[in-house]
Amino acid sequence: MSSNSSLRRLTLRPVAGALALSLVLVGTSAAASPRPRPGEAAPEAAAPQTAAPEAAFPQAAAPQAAAPRTSAKNLKLTAPVVVALVDADAAFKRLPPNDFVGLRDAYYAYDSASSAYWAAAEVVPSPSAYQAEVSSQDDGGYTVFHQVPHAAWVATDDGLAGAMGTTCAAYHVSVPAPVLAVWHWAAGRCTPPPNFGTGPLLLTYFAQASEQWSAGATAISAGQAGHWLAAARDLRAAVAAKAEGTNGYPTAAGQLVSLSKLPDAMQTPAQSRQAGALTEALNSFFGTNGLYGYSAPSLTPKAFAATLQEEANLGTLDVVPDPRLGKMPASFPEAAVTCPVLTGVTAGSVFGCKVAAFEAYYMVGTVTAAEATTYLGYIVGGRPVFDCKLDGLSASEQLAAQKMGGGCQT
Repeated sequence: MSSNSSLRRLTLRPVAGALALSLVLVGTSAAASPRPRPGEAAPEAAAPQTAAPEAAFPQAAAPQAAAPRTSAKNLKLTAPVVVALVDADAAFKRLPPNDFVGLRDAYYAYDSASSAYWAAAEVVPSPSAYQAEVSSQDDGGYTVFHQVPHAAWVATDDGLAGAMGTTCAAYHVSVPAPVLAVWHWAAGRCTPPPNFGTGPLLLTYFAQASEQWSAGATAISAGQAGHWLAAARDLRAAVAAKAEGTNGYPTAAGQLVSLSKLPDAMQTPAQSRQAGALTEALNSFFGTNGLYGYSAPSLTPKAFAATLQEEANLGTLDVVPDPRLGKMPASFPEAAVTCPVLTGVTAGSVFGCKVAAFEAYYMVGTVTAAEATTYLGYIVGGRPVFDCKLDGLSASEQLAAQKMGGGCQT
């Protein structure tokens, strides 16, 4: 199946005085935030691991109190990081990574004072891997990780730290105070507060499958099926490992296989509809609304605006950068989207929307399918002033730009 990037053509053009687009897109100034590594979510000043819209798996529950100002920032766990942490602990225990199914009670942060990444989690063994279960008892019940620039993750099991007078120093673990503060751990601790072990399980199988699903969106059409089949294998491996929380995995794996069997070009109308339905279902499963050019159905204009915001936060807006711009930001993780111009959600409806990130961006476009599952649009930064001739804006789209206080570049 060919990628549907042609369904939506959003172009971001720089404007005079616009901020550099490589800056971290959070509510604070970019200078105050560490720059995330490729493939990672932007840092956020939040308590440990709330549910992350751009991560397709749930995160550990978080206290509601805001973290104090500190050199450390919580990060949202991404699929590659989940896999890397499990791999690091498996190497530390000298066991195969497949003997472990994921993380529980996970924390993740960056400390700009030391330029180091820190993580902590219970690394959960597979019920079918006896040696992994043994290694995950006592000290192996909880693990602290750290990573300095240009180095691999280092894992240290310290599950009994604090028990019977045992100190973190005995494990040669010293989590920086700023990291402890944003995690809401007591000073000097290297394990989470009491009553841990009840958070959601972040499955490595799901993380790997999610990576394959996302990678397929950027692959050539002839290579997409390979990514989908790999994702299906990961989901089925989770079921075979008897990991918890896998009830929907067999259905999703079957949908991935069905999608891979469709032609990657020259589809009939019926095949195209089937591909769209499967893609929408899988986007819902993986939490990747907007990927492959398919948005979740929106029954109302308000729902469509919410969909655009979700896609902006996730980084799944099907955006084509202007050649003069270079690389687009991966996502607008803290952005809010409002649509002052939105005539409906049927094909032919025109929209004009504002993306409020660290600066303002503006989109105009036209819905191209019922319930706004696809649309064609354009985006600019700074002011809603478009190169109407280059972008090919219709008269209605030009009017939408004018209603937002802009118009066509002269």
